[in-house]
Amino acid sequence: MGEIRLAIAGIGNCASSLLQGIKFYSDNPDYTGLINKKIGRYEIPDIHVVAAFDVDKNKIGKDVSEAIYSEPNKAPKIIELDNTGIIVQMGQHPDIIDVSTMSQIELAKTQPVNIEKVLKDSKTDILLNIISGGADKASRLYSESAINAGCGFINATPTSIVNEISISSAYKKAGLPLSGDDLLSQIGATAVHIGLMEFLESRGVHVKESYQLDVGGGSESIDTLEKTRDIKRMIKTEAVKQHISYDIDLVSGSADFVDFLDNGRDSFFYIRGTYFSGAEFLLDMKLSTQDAPNAGAILVDIIRGMMIAKDRGIAGPIESLCSYGFKRPPRRYKMPEAYKIFREFTS
Repeated sequence: MGEIRLAIAGIGNCASSLLQGIKFYSDNPDYTGLINKKIGRYEIPDIHVVAAFDVDKNKIGKDVSEAIYSEPNKAPKIIELDNTGIIVQMGQHPDIIDVSTMSQIELAKTQPVNIEKVLKDSKTDILLNIISGGADKASRLYSESAINAGCGFINATPTSIVNEISISSAYKKAGLPLSGDDLLSQIGATAVHIGLMEFLESRGVHVKESYQLDVGGGSESIDTLEKTRDIKRMIKTEAVKQHISYDIDLVSGSADFVDFLDNGRDSFFYIRGTYFSGAEFLLDMKLSTQDAPNAGAILVDIIRGMMIAKDRGIAGPIESLCSYGFKRPPRRYKMPEAYKIFREFTS
């Protein structure tokens, strides 16, 4: 049908689940677990990784099919990947990564490659940024390299890229698509919290107060606890608040790291309010998920949507993709409306 030449910055747990998922759905006729089997003319097997970047010594120099299973990755192994011939190369690392007391990343003693040249030589269509949260300088350098190489850019991290006027304007001027910021997982806590709030309001329920807190065992939980806790709490809280039409007391964020959860995440929800004639209710709920696979279904949709935008010459932040797949889009829509405009754009 077509080909999407994808480069990935950050060969961590999300990359592991994404690449395993592409192989799984390419080989398996059962498309259970996907939101969309086909986006425009693109299907899952059309996504091909052509370049990969990381900074961990356990991954540099390895074929990406091997690197995704290397420590400290903890994503569940569901399938064996064939050798791809794509070697993980040393990426940018201007941010300090060794200040964490729990970080399991060991910085390779290798000079970063010329990212722009690699993207050009590999004829990359889209660069997906899924490096560690808190590496703001590296994320911005990757976005600059992508624009100089003529690539679209997906920012799945909390770093402000799409919401940075200078960057979004540069992509618009260059005629390249851009989407982000901060990926909204398929069945992640923020998506579920938003869904609950929209449902309760649609049923005439008045919510007085609510919180949602996470504990997890993956590398993202370490990053959140030690580097991005405040920004993630702000992003998640704003994302949920803007999906309800009145002001409430609300907190949404990560609480702690629990090593033995591995790549698991436990999300706790508390919602208190009133319904008919002032009757009170309390919703107290726990959601347990695997962290890395939660990114997969949204990422394969965004990647294919970005390629459609690139094919059509649509530039700058792609509003329909941003509102569909990210916690901090330039413009927010209710979830049903976000799905609607995404499907209209990609049809």
